Amino acid sequence: MEQREVSVNLFDMVLCFSRALDLLHPCISDHHLQVANIAAQLGEVIGLSFEEQQDLLIAGALHDVGAVSVAARLALLDYSLATYSDGAGKAPENIHKHGFEGWLLLRDFAPFARAAAIIRYHHVRWDNGRGATFAGETVPLSGHILHLADRIAVLPRSGENILDQRDQIVRSVRALAGTAFQPELIVAFEALAAKESFWFDLAYPHKEMLLRRRASKRQVALGVDELQDLAAVFGRIIDFRSPFTATHSSGVAATAGALAALLGMSEQEQKLMRVAGHLHDLGKLAVPPEILDKPGPLSPAELNIVRSHTYHTYRILETVPCLETINVWASFHHERLDGHGYPFQPDEIPLGSRIVAVADVFTALNEDRPYRQGMLRSEVLDVLARGVTDRALDGDVVAAVVGNFEQLECVRLFSQGAGRGTRAPAGRGAPLTTP
Repeated sequence: MEQREVSVNLFDMVLCFSRALDLLHPCISDHHLQVANIAAQLGEVIGLSFEEQQDLLIAGALHDVGAVSVAARLALLDYSLATYSDGAGKAPENIHKHGFEGWLLLRDFAPFARAAAIIRYHHVRWDNGRGATFAGETVPLSGHILHLADRIAVLPRSGENILDQRDQIVRSVRALAGTAFQPELIVAFEALAAKESFWFDLAYPHKEMLLRRRASKRQVALGVDELQDLAAVFGRIIDFRSPFTATHSSGVAATAGALAALLGMSEQEQKLMRVAGHLHDLGKLAVPPEILDKPGPLSPAELNIVRSHTYHTYRILETVPCLETINVWASFHHERLDGHGYPFQPDEIPLGSRIVAVADVFTALNEDRPYRQGMLRSEVLDVLARGVTDRALDGDVVAAVVGNFEQLECVRLFSQGAGRGTRAPAGRGAPLTTP
């Protein structure tokens, strides 16, 4: 049956992924939305255009996308969340690396290109004017605004009345004028700080509402093709979490789309299936990299953490109107036909979810992981066959894999880089022929 047209609001997707980023660290709930709100207000005070303010909103909401990997996560997020004061300790040497990596991850999606340039420089200090350029490039004013907003956002202490903290926060920020922050931006901050509403906004628990009001004039709709492009960006960010899953989501997306075609789904549904594949592991941002990269068996406690990822995927995606079908396809990929999967154990598992489940297993088995090499074709087929026997996987979907293994493996490898002149994943599948 032909899937109806999908039109998703760009800012809804930004907020969706911002929520996912807040899973990275136990202490950053609402941090990205807080930064987005402060940055947009600063931009308004200094007279940026509405479009420039919207770019700041996007940049603030996504500014730590480059900090999702294990190398960046602990040092950078712990540092970023510490109270900021001049001389409080040397920043990690790679403090700018996650800004650069965030720029790389976002720059190729046209609606994010300007926001990506802002994110690239969001830890550049003003340094008495020397921060106007960095590594030979001009730092945009919005980059300095985002830097200031990021620092302001971590200063309020939870559990204390925000107005009781106002004077101390203003003094702390003012003391860094000319060193950490551009002086003109401190003037703008002080104008905001004179209003009690600014401080109440910092403490307000429903920050999404504040941001939606600021973004209400820019309702950018994404059709299915644009949604595919955006989902691919988010998939790359999810996969950036671990070197062992560096292209996993793209492999699942391509395999799921190819399986959908083999099973008679429409072209529109094939595209939506690829979106679901890119987003299926969104909730893994809540799983620490040391668990994802563990070379041995997981403990029961670690397994319970991993089992939460599909729940997080579902809850994050359910907030975006028009993604209901994609959400079910993506989030139910660990449900089983015998009812013993996780996390929801639904009475019915739709075909799209069954396809993503098989695509996920097929892709994972062919990839190298910390505890094993990619499997041989015969080993992959044995595992899939056991999944059907145990009523974990759909027999018709697995049959499509068995009958088209070489074609699906070509699709997977191409999507994961082997077809574009980059190094192929190190799995040991059988030699392939062109479909």
